Amino acid sequence: MYKILSAEEIIRLGFNHGDIRRARSCCLRRLSRGVYLVKHVCDQDCHRPLWASIGEKVHGVFVEHGDIRDQVARPKASVLARFELRSDQITAAAKPHPPTEVFSHISAALMHSLPIAYPVTHQVEVVRPGDNRRFETINVRGNRIPRVHRTVIGGVEVTTLERTIIDVARSYNLDISVAMLDDALHRGLTTEAKVLETLAQCLEKRNITKVRSAIDLGDARRESPAEAIAAVRFFQHGITGMEPQITFRAESLLSDVRVDFCHRQARLIVDIDGLGKLCLGSGVPREELERERHREQWLRERGWRVIRISWKELFQEAKFEEIKRAIRAAQNAQA
Repeated sequence: MYKILSAEEIIRLGFNHGDIRRARSCCLRRLSRGVYLVKHVCDQDCHRPLWASIGEKVHGVFVEHGDIRDQVARPKASVLARFELRSDQITAAAKPHPPTEVFSHISAALMHSLPIAYPVTHQVEVVRPGDNRRFETINVRGNRIPRVHRTVIGGVEVTTLERTIIDVARSYNLDISVAMLDDALHRGLTTEAKVLETLAQCLEKRNITKVRSAIDLGDARRESPAEAIAAVRFFQHGITGMEPQITFRAESLLSDVRVDFCHRQARLIVDIDGLGKLCLGSGVPREELERERHREQWLRERGWRVIRISWKELFQEAKFEEIKRAIRAAQNAQA
């Protein structure tokens, strides 16, 4: 958990507004008006009151990777900040009833620990009955969320996992919602039947076809957002017959060979290089590349064509046109 501080709390620690401005160029990040996140331990002893709990391992460091992951981590920090603010408000007021504000959409997905395939919003998303307003850091939707579609996490209300996936499917691209659904199915957090049951209870019918498409595309066998994006691209390009996570017995390699997608009829393998894939396993990219080379050679020697798709290529046309041509050529040869 990150350390979140309000401007009032920082001032109580002995800082003035000028100190806060200077700390923002060092160990402090502004999340929204009057709300700050402590990024790391710095070498300024005068900032110790800000980051002491990080040094004591009570709070975590805000890790910045220098790539697309940072664009997801930042809104997640904003959600956590609002989450803590709401928890404090509820505790201070000692309210006997749940608050009217409900975390929803991408914010709820983050609180349910669902993956965000790529950045889609920097705003915290909440629902308040009859209130549609958009601010710089928060998007308020005026939907009504039935009691059965709400749950409580850490003392604040959040849309249930199933309702969250449905709301995201209504409002965002298929690859965002399918990545979440795949993850939830893969981890056994829900089932397709539960999602369909929740959908049937929703009063809102907007983009219902889009939601059903996301549910139809969900597959528990897929193991990463990159694979979910690829599956959506297959659907959008009219590519069928791709089976996920197929394993081949490879005794000569002293291990099994598992591929992301396999088209048996076309003797075609498609592997997705998601973000950071080559840094997994041994942790040494060169060793991973060597292992991938031996694995691909083993497949090609047995008559399989292998097409690799990088993260960047998931958002381009070329590789999917290549896959369509490969399948068409195999079908023509068989005919």
